[in-house]
Amino acid sequence: MKIREIKGLQIAAKSKLTRKGDTWLVPSQAGTKKYTVDPNPQSPNCTCPDFEARNQPCKHIFAVEYTIEREYTDDGETQTLTETVTVKKTYKQEWPAYNAAQTNEKAHFLTFLYELCSGIEEPIQTFGRPRLPLADIIFSAAFKTYSTVSGRRFVSDLRDAKTKGYLSKMPSYNSIFDYLKMESLTPHLKQLIADSSLPLKSIEKDFAIDSSGFSTTRFVRWFDVKYGGDENWHDWIKLHLMCGTSTHIVTSVEVSRAYQHDSPYFKPLVEQTAQSGFEMKEISADKAYLSATNIHASLKQGAMP
Repeated sequence: MKIREIKGLQIAAKSKLTRKGDTWLVPSQAGTKKYTVDPNPQSPNCTCPDFEARNQPCKHIFAVEYTIEREYTDDGETQTLTETVTVKKTYKQEWPAYNAAQTNEKAHFLTFLYELCSGIEEPIQTFGRPRLPLADIIFSAAFKTYSTVSGRRFVSDLRDAKTKGYLSKMPSYNSIFDYLKMESLTPHLKQLIADSSLPLKSIEKDFAIDSSGFSTTRFVRWFDVKYGGDENWHDWIKLHLMCGTSTHIVTSVEVSRAYQHDSPYFKPLVEQTAQSGFEMKEISADKAYLSATNIHASLKQGAMP
């Protein structure tokens, strides 16, 4: 398929096309405009700039053609018009299953987290004070984040986890925060993310990549030229991630500074997901990730970019 046909398919699938007599109103992908399309098979036309410049079928014409399927009889006298309308499929909420998942989530979370952390290898210590087991620290840090409470309030949850056998040693809340500052923890956390996605390896085939910003407790200060005066804003970091479009499972992550470009992180995310054994059929991303290198990285894994 040519690029205009692909875009026409996207418009037909995601946008509302309105029929007015023999013509159709098709929304623009880039703005709020609507273009008038006459889908006459002998001489289709559209009011968009692309059609006026090329006088060839544009994406809006293809969108209408995908929305309307024409079938003609051989006798030349009758004409059958069949319209296919794109309908958004909805699903009924399975409340018993939803309630069961919500009411048992915390207990299952601790079990799964413990099993994940049990595979962490303890680094050899040759000098210094005895360290807390790395598995205990990562378990505690992940559980603390999941709990959404303060470090001091979290101590009682940590104590219960120790009683249930999820911890060999109970760290203080200050120790959890101190360890989270260590860059040496990053490879272990990224590996846990990859390991947690493996149960869905046989299900997930299509993936999407994007980034999101996370605010920190640090402030950055600069002089605002337009309005005058100093500005103080929270500093922030970027998390680039790859996730499955069906299950939303996260398969790989990369963290960068606030103003790092997105494009260089596409290839590492794809390669990390491939190393986990996922079969990739399609990889989606916005224009921030568009480059020849990234397209080739997708094709190398057998995925349609």
